[in-house]
Parts: sequence; C-alpha cells; structure tokens
Amino acid sequence: MREKIHSLFEKVVKGDVILSFEGVITSELLDDVFSKVEDQLKALNESPRIIKKVYNILVEALQNLFHHLEIPPKEFFENSEFKKDSHYAFFCMTREGAGVYRITTGNFVKNQTGYFLRDRIEQLNYLSQDELKDLYKIVLNNDEFSAKGGGGLGFIEMARKSGNKFGFELLRQNNDYSFFILEVLIS
Repeated sequence: MREKIHSLFEKVVKGDVILSFEGVITSELLDDVFSKVEDQLKALNESPRIIKKVYNILVEALQNLFHHLEIPPKEFFENSEFKKDSHYAFFCMTREGAGVYRITTGNFVKNQTGYFLRDRIEQLNYLSQDELKDLYKIVLNNDEFSAKGGGGLGFIEMARKSGNKFGFELLRQNNDYSFFILEVLIS
C-alpha cells in the first residue's frame, strides 16, 4: 500500500515544482510552508493579485488537509519509515505557466467521508460562479458544522477563488479507508 501511495506522489511532483511534501503533517510544518510560499511567488515576479489568490487557496487546501487527516490503515505502515499511527499526507504546488498554479493534496479518509467528498466536489464542479457565491452565503448563514468543525466552506471558497473545476480521485484502499487526492488549478 505504501508503495502505491508514494508512486501517486511521484506522479504529482513533476514540472516546475514550487513546493512539495510527503510525510507526517504537523501544524509547525504548515506554518513553515505558509511563511515561505509568498516569498517564492514574489521571486517569480507574480502580480500581487495572483500571489494573494494562490496563497489563500493554498492555505485553505492545507488547512482542510490538516484538520481532516485520518491515521492511515495499519497496512500502510508495514515496511514504512513512518511511525505507526502518524498522520501521513502529501501536497505539491506547481507552476503551470505565468499566473497558473496547481495545488494537489492527498490524504487518507474513511470510505464514508470519501463518498461524501466525491459527491460534494461533483456538486461544486457543476455549479456556476454565481451559484457558488449563493451556496457560500447559504452555508455561511446556516451555522451547520461537521464534527471536525467545518461547514464545507473551504471547498466552496477554493472553487470560487480558483475559477476552475476541481480534479479529484478517490482510491479505495480497503474496507475502511480510501486515499483522497484533490487537485485545484488556479489561473
């Protein structure tokens, strides 16, 4: 299982890589990423508008990843350098051209959560920008939150700000877990 997930990561990390990580996700790691990414975008001479857009979507994507991590199934840790019961995930940000970036995240989810994510993303991909704006307002005013604190606003906000449809894969690993990959194109 570990080799399959690592090969998925290797497929994601291609082209003009701005940042990438595979391993145990911690809040300290994310703080470090957030502090460096803006400087990297400035060094690429991106406009302030693109820097803000990419940074905000990256923050949302990585916060979603961090707050909704599941400990991988025990089979994942067999023949692995990772400590048992650690929160494994990966992410990568690549530059696809001037002002165009791709953020990809991957993490384990319970199968039921994966089905919900699949349905939610398919719904968001179907909506227009105006419909996304209306949905954002409805969810914001609804005061309904998941057990982990989210109300789905993060996905809606990323869809609105990116202006593009999400790419995603839900790869079933066993009877309990799937590996969820989210891809956000920002232009």
